[in-house]
Amino acid sequence: MSGQDGFDHLLTAVGFGKWQIPSLLVTVLAMSQFSVQLLGSPLLSAPLPFRCFADPTEYINSSNISMEGSSAYYNSECLSPSNISTTEPLEINVTHLYPDQHLTNILSCPIVEYDRSTFTSTIISQWDLVCERAALRPIFQTLFTLGGILGSLVGGYVGDRWGRKRAVQIGCIVNILVVAGMFFTPLYAVVMILRLVAGCTVMGMLVPAWSLVLESTPAKLRSRVGMLLGLPFSASTMGMALLGYFIRTWKYLLLACASPVLILLPLSFITDESPRWLLQKGHADEASSILQKALRVNKVRLSTPLNITIDKLIQTIDNEAESAEERVSLITPIQEALRQVCSYLRSPAMRIIILVTPVIWFLQSCLYLGVVINANNFTSTDPFLYLALSGVMEGSAILIITPLTTKIGRRIMVWAGLALGGLLLLLELLVPYKYYWAKWVLVMVGFLLVAGSYQVNYMYAPELFPTEARARGFAFVTVMGSIGFSCAPLITDVLSQHSSWAVGVTFGSSGILGGLLVPLLPETRNTPLPETLQDVEDRRNATISKAKRKKKERKKNGRDSMRSEQYYIDDEELGTELSETSTIRENSTVISNSDVPAISAGVRS
Repeated sequence: MSGQDGFDHLLTAVGFGKWQIPSLLVTVLAMSQFSVQLLGSPLLSAPLPFRCFADPTEYINSSNISMEGSSAYYNSECLSPSNISTTEPLEINVTHLYPDQHLTNILSCPIVEYDRSTFTSTIISQWDLVCERAALRPIFQTLFTLGGILGSLVGGYVGDRWGRKRAVQIGCIVNILVVAGMFFTPLYAVVMILRLVAGCTVMGMLVPAWSLVLESTPAKLRSRVGMLLGLPFSASTMGMALLGYFIRTWKYLLLACASPVLILLPLSFITDESPRWLLQKGHADEASSILQKALRVNKVRLSTPLNITIDKLIQTIDNEAESAEERVSLITPIQEALRQVCSYLRSPAMRIIILVTPVIWFLQSCLYLGVVINANNFTSTDPFLYLALSGVMEGSAILIITPLTTKIGRRIMVWAGLALGGLLLLLELLVPYKYYWAKWVLVMVGFLLVAGSYQVNYMYAPELFPTEARARGFAFVTVMGSIGFSCAPLITDVLSQHSSWAVGVTFGSSGILGGLLVPLLPETRNTPLPETLQDVEDRRNATISKAKRKKKERKKNGRDSMRSEQYYIDDEELGTELSETSTIRENSTVISNSDVPAISAGVRS
């Protein structure tokens, strides 16, 4: 038995109770910050309808348009070169501007006025990211996802080196400073740098917090707890939509949504460190003290004294470490990595997994985030309802998918979510705008399916890789997913400026393409996790053999059916022939008997 298996047996005896609640709350609060920062751009950086002026006097000439409706007045169009008399920014006296106007130093929009009926202030309106500056808009979202990639690496390293608690605490402190800096800075460039750091801090909190709670959870509950931890993500999305409805200024909304970090920081100090990590690092006394507390809080008694169990675990861990050192001494890490990559690519089964799984994760991540942050393109007047319903759909997906994972295969659920979700997004483009309720239904049900497949993929992807490469394989596919996150705002922001239907076609096609790739992967439900590369090949061979056996059975059943049908036909024909023969014989007999007197009379004559 390995050290990991032995500790899992110990956690099973400890059970799941009050002792795990602090670490669970830490993860819930960290997850809420991930949701706010990842999905908050429809409220924080929403584009506002605007109108450009070359001269303040145009305001008077345009006043009659404003009476007709804001959509006609705020046309969101930049001035053409014919309306601008110079190639330099105009020098305009600020005292001549109306209260709703301000200067921008943008050549095609020297004076701008925003429609503030939905939002008072956003990232777009504060730094005038319109016309020539419109290309800077998606950077706000993209930099966070890029920072998330760095934060996953940094958070994992800090958590492995200095502990899960310490990593969460460092992430909290830096995150508080970042949010404060974004609130006070007057420079957009500084906001972008802080946005990148925010991605690092949020993931730097979430990754070790996630490890902390899962490493303290019994093995039989780990999968269920891991999926249900997605519910705080959905709840915080709905909470942000509610806060955004009442707080229409992006700075104050960001402060309100980031305030749970002020609870997370002190809570992290009263949360116990992961005893599994402590044992691996040789801190046996501290691990023993924490496990004694866990037994006391959960009101559990062990059949074997705890110190004896820990001594056995330490001995097992030391033996594994010695064998690992022997393997490392024989071959350098770089050579080992290259050797494994080459062997994986030579394996047909592993080659498909390595090539297909990252593409699926890229497509589904781009689709998942893109549907949510497309709120302003779908409905410019009510992004709050759109964001709240997205949270409801995701929470519903988790509650529906969690029990189904034990009854339905992972592959078919991922396929159905991506393919059907993408199809619904394409169908939404065909619905006339007057049936807006049908468009809402199609988009939200499509997102429900996509979110469900995303949840299942968090279990499905690690099960595809062998134990010897599972952590690295899953890290690779999640990085590809983060790249998909980074591409989503480019589609919703840049592509939407050129065509209104291009966004829906792109996301719908991504879902269908991802669905077409899923059948190339094997099913993993009710199958043992592969330990080595050979196990992955054996799984593929077993799947192929099973498919061939079913094909032969179908052919055999088809031949048997044809034979039975042929036998039935032959029996009918034989019955008909026998009936006809019997009739002929009967007729012959009748004729002969009737002719007997005549023949006799002829003979006598």
